[in-house]
Amino acid sequence: MSEDRPNVRAASFYRYAQALPDRVALVAVDGSTTTYAALAAAANRVSHGLRRAGLGVGDRVGVLVGNTPRFLELMLGAGQVGVQIVPVNTHLTVAEVAYILDNSDSRTVFADGPLLELAAAAVAELGRPAESIVAIDAPDPGPHRTFTDFLDRTPDTEPAERVHAQAMLYTSGTTGRPKGVTWPISAVVDPETQAQRTDPIMALRGMRHDSTAVTLVSGPLYHGAPGSWALQGLHHGHTVLLTGKWEAEDFLRRVQEHGVTTCQVAPIHFHRLLQLPAAVRQAYDVSSLQVVSHAGAATPVDVKQRMMDWWGPVLWEYYASSEGWGTSITPEEWLAHPGSVGRHDGNGATMKILDEEGTELPAGEPGMLWIRNPNGVNTSYLHDPEKTAANRRGDYYTAGDMGYIDSDGWLYIVDRRTDLILSGAVNIYPAEIEDALRRHSRVSDVAVVGVPDPEWGQRVRAIVVPAEGGTAGPELAEEIRAFATRALARFKVPREIEFRDSLPYSPTGKLLRRELRAAPADA
Repeated sequence: MSEDRPNVRAASFYRYAQALPDRVALVAVDGSTTTYAALAAAANRVSHGLRRAGLGVGDRVGVLVGNTPRFLELMLGAGQVGVQIVPVNTHLTVAEVAYILDNSDSRTVFADGPLLELAAAAVAELGRPAESIVAIDAPDPGPHRTFTDFLDRTPDTEPAERVHAQAMLYTSGTTGRPKGVTWPISAVVDPETQAQRTDPIMALRGMRHDSTAVTLVSGPLYHGAPGSWALQGLHHGHTVLLTGKWEAEDFLRRVQEHGVTTCQVAPIHFHRLLQLPAAVRQAYDVSSLQVVSHAGAATPVDVKQRMMDWWGPVLWEYYASSEGWGTSITPEEWLAHPGSVGRHDGNGATMKILDEEGTELPAGEPGMLWIRNPNGVNTSYLHDPEKTAANRRGDYYTAGDMGYIDSDGWLYIVDRRTDLILSGAVNIYPAEIEDALRRHSRVSDVAVVGVPDPEWGQRVRAIVVPAEGGTAGPELAEEIRAFATRALARFKVPREIEFRDSLPYSPTGKLLRRELRAAPADA
C-alpha cells in the first residue's frame, strides 16, 4: 500500500491531515479506506457534538465500539476538547459494563450496532434513560439517540481552544473492582504539544514519523496497547490497518498484501505464529516488517529468539502499565541482554527495587518494582484516594510487579503482579472472580490463581473448599463454572476447578497464594 508521494513529517495527526489530506489513514476490517482529511473532519464533528452536548474538559464518555474507524473518530474528537473516552471491554457482562459506566461518571455512552444491546442493558441496570446511549451504525437504534442526530449540523472545522486528554483506562489489582486510571489534563497542552512530548518515548519503542509507513493493529482498540499504537500510528503519519478476530495465517497474509512496516502484537501471537506449519510460514513474504512492537506479558526467551530467527532483528519490546511509563528495549539490546525489558533509566523514568519494608535491594536481588514518572507526573485512581495512596511512596508508584535490576542497570521482570493473572496478554484479577464464586451456595472458601499455560501464558484455576453438603467432583465443578459464566466475562471463568479441604493462610490471615500455584493436590 505504498503511495507515490514524498515522505512528510508533521507534528500530529491533525497536521498530517492538513499536509497530506488524501493519504489513507485507516483501512477497516472490510477493506474500506478513510483518508486523513476525512478522519480529521469526522473527529472535528465529534468535538463540536460533544461541546454542544455540554461536555468539556474533564468530562468522560463511555465507548462500547469494536475495531472500526468510529472508535478512532471518537478518541481523536473527544481528546482535542478535553473529554476522556472510557473504552469498555466488549466482552464484559452487563453488570461489569454498568459498574464502569457508573464509576467513571460516564453519563453518555457511544455503542455501535453489535454492542447496542449490551449497552442498553447496562444503562437500564443503572436506571438511566435510553437517550443516554448514542447508537452508531445500528440498523434499528430504537429509543436511543443516533450518531447521525448527535452530529447533526456540526461543522467539520477544528474546534477553538483545543486541549489534550487521553483515554481513561480501567485496570485493577487483587483488591476487587477495576479502577479508572486518570492522568492530569492541562488547558495549556494542545494535541501538537502532547504529540511532540510523546515522540521521544515512542521512538524508543520503534515508532517513527513516516508518511509512507503501514502499521497493523493486532488487538482490540479498547485495550491500552493496541489502542495507543493505532493512535500513535496516526500521529506519526502511518496508514493504520484495523483487524477483527486475530488469526495467524491471516496476519501473515495482511503483512504481505499491504506491505506492513510496523505492527503491535502480544506474545501469544508469537506462539500461534510459530505453531503454523513451516510450509505456511514460508509461503508469505514478511520482509516489509521493520518494527514489531510487543508488550503485555513476558515473552519466553526461546520464543522471542525463534521469532528473531524468522523475521530478523525487528522485535521492539517495552514494559509499561496504565499508571505510567516504563522501559523499552531495541532488538539489538535484547540480543545482548536476553530476557530484559530495557534499562531502568532508559525512558526518563526512575526505578528502584524495594523489599516489603521499603528498603532498596542490591543489584540482582528480586523485589517490588517502584517507578517515578518523568517530571514526577502522577496518575490517580478515580474516586479511590485510598488505593491511590496505597501504591505510592512519595513520587513513586508500583503496579505490583516483581523484578530485579542487574549490575549494568538492565531490568528483568520476574513476576507480573504477583496475584494478577495474565492470559493472552489480558489482565484477569483473582479477587473479582473469588467474590463471584463465593456467592455460590456450595462454596465455602475459594482462591483463584494463574498457572502456566504454553499457549496463553497463564490460565485461570480456582481452588474451592466445598460448603457443607457440597460434594467435590466434576458435577459440582460444572455447576460452579455455569454460575461463574452468568456473573463474569467468559475469559475470567476458571478453566480448572480443584477441590481442597482447606486453603493455606499465614498466622496473620493472609492467603498464601504461592502455595496454590503449584501442581494440583492429589485427590
